[in-house]
Amino acid sequence: MRLVSRFGYAANQIRRDRPLTHEELMHHVPGIFGEEKHTSRSQNYTYIPTITVLESLQREGFQPFFACQTRVRD
Repeated sequence: MRLVSRFGYAANQIRRDRPLTHEELMHHVPGIFGEEKHTSRSQNYTYIPTITVLESLQREGFQPFFACQTRVRD
């Protein structure tokens, strides 16, 4: 099965036939563990850490098998 979107060569990716561990995610897509909003965001922006969302989904039985992080544009 192929993704609808294709990520360029500059993307960090990991795909497994089993759920990914936090260690694998940290190594390949460290942005998922970010703890603060970007400085360009206003005070009205509510930051929700991606890892918080992922862990909530895991408690409901969902697991990550693929993760991707692209480079940031300035």
